[in-house]
Amino acid sequence: MKRSGLKVLALVTVMMLLSVVSFGCTSNTAATTAAATTKSTAGGGKTIAFSLKTITNDDFQKAIADSIQSAVEASGNTFELVTAGDQTNVANQVKQLEDLIAKKVDAIILSPMDANAVIPVLKKAKEAKIPVILVDQTIEAGNEDLYVTYIGTDNFNAGKEAGTKVAEWLSNAGNVMIVRGANGSSAGDQRVDGFKAGIEGTGIKIIGEQAGDWKNDKAMQVTENMLQSNSDVQAIFTASEVMVDGILQALAGAGKTDVKIMAVDGSKKAVDLIEAGDLTGTMAQFPQIMGKTAVDTILGVLDGSIDASKVDKYIDSGTSAYSKDNLADAKKTAF
Repeated sequence: MKRSGLKVLALVTVMMLLSVVSFGCTSNTAATTAAATTKSTAGGGKTIAFSLKTITNDDFQKAIADSIQSAVEASGNTFELVTAGDQTNVANQVKQLEDLIAKKVDAIILSPMDANAVIPVLKKAKEAKIPVILVDQTIEAGNEDLYVTYIGTDNFNAGKEAGTKVAEWLSNAGNVMIVRGANGSSAGDQRVDGFKAGIEGTGIKIIGEQAGDWKNDKAMQVTENMLQSNSDVQAIFTASEVMVDGILQALAGAGKTDVKIMAVDGSKKAVDLIEAGDLTGTMAQFPQIMGKTAVDTILGVLDGSIDASKVDKYIDSGTSAYSKDNLADAKKTAF
């Protein structure tokens, strides 16, 4: 291996993905590189805020932010972006959400960094009658009254399909390692749980599992630690492409050139790595669909054309496995 209630709405946006690869954006979103608040310089009407961890060195998160900003501004409303500035700065996200509520924004689109930590502040948003839509990650079950809908990848299914693919690559035998996301992340946990279900009943054994915190330096460190404990590994599953570079560095340092790697996200960078032979495959997500569907839904709720109580609590934005077998298709839809 070389080392170099709106199902229709969701369906419509899926179809749009076939002709629209990216909702490009060259405004303030691209310039936000740390904990920050960015507001559209143009726009009016309602203020729609988007809260997430960071867009720095994270193509997937940036793609969601760009998509949301593009849709909000195209509708003539004002977009406001708040980033926690770090992949694990949960406390800062909570504080920023409290600030948004105090400012009385009209609606919030949220990618929660921790499934439990944001619940108290979402209760405050509900009391303030500020509708919330979740994207990419959800919150602890039993709190569905705190948001209109959750739009995202079926992370368990994506992980399970990833496990099935890895099992095929290894002919149902061998050792694998897992680099998780950050502790408390619902998306990361569901992907890993799904992966384990995908390899269940095979001869594949998990010989190491550690959290990479969605960071390359941490992913490199934990991969090195696992390799030191047991270097007899044939594949690695990582909960996100944002940690692939760190994993590759650790493998290169250990002289491991034949380990297969399965990731999650579906970025253009990952497609390039697959083509080069540095990444075996990835489970693609579609941030463009998540962002546009979230904006269309929240604007409908705000103008009364959509009854929030009748919106499905979960809208699946889809997933697809990318590998060398379908690179032509992957290049058309990668973000």
